Amino acid sequence: MLTKEDLQAIGELVRSEVRASEERMTARISESEERTKTSIMAYIENDVKKEIRQIADGHKMLAEKMDRMETKIDRLQAQVDVIQGELTTQEMVITRRFRVE
Repeated sequence: MLTKEDLQAIGELVRSEVRASEERMTARISESEERTKTSIMAYIENDVKKEIRQIADGHKMLAEKMDRMETKIDRLQAQVDVIQGELTTQEMVITRRFRVE
């Protein structure tokens, strides 16, 4: 039969082993968290940042192309304005000639 002291000793031994097990598990979890963090940071550094840079470069190229297109459109609009002015002048000349005749 176990005495009170024996039971207390067993209880303390169990608590000690549980505490040691908890400490080991906590250490393993911390190590796992650190590896996961390192892995995520490597992924971000190698893949995500690269993709963001590619998107930014593509955006920059599109913005530059839009600027060139806007310049061309402005030149075309100026030419259209000139042609419209000439057309209006020609219409006025033709209309006056028909009225005179």
